[in-house]
Amino acid sequence: MEGTMSAMDSHINFRMSSQDKKVIEMAASLKGYKPNTYARQKLLEIAQKDILEMSQIHSLILNEKEWLQFVAIMEAPLQLNDNLKKAIQDFNLNT
Repeated sequence: MEGTMSAMDSHINFRMSSQDKKVIEMAASLKGYKPNTYARQKLLEIAQKDILEMSQIHSLILNEKEWLQFVAIMEAPLQLNDNLKKAIQDFNLNT
């Protein structure tokens, strides 16, 4: 796992119920880990998964045709319809 060889120079402290602690201790024991090592590894796995999922949600992948359409739209002159013109006027009057 990435990061396991780096220096252990930082802490995260949190409380849990005695039942939760027992579950973690049991799972760690079954896997042959100390509870802190087991909890740290599992927490890192979940954090890395969450980061990956969120980075995929916040990115957009376009094929060549979609990219060309996007660029054409962005480079085209802005065409204001009546509702947008009114919204701009209202905004300018209120600022």
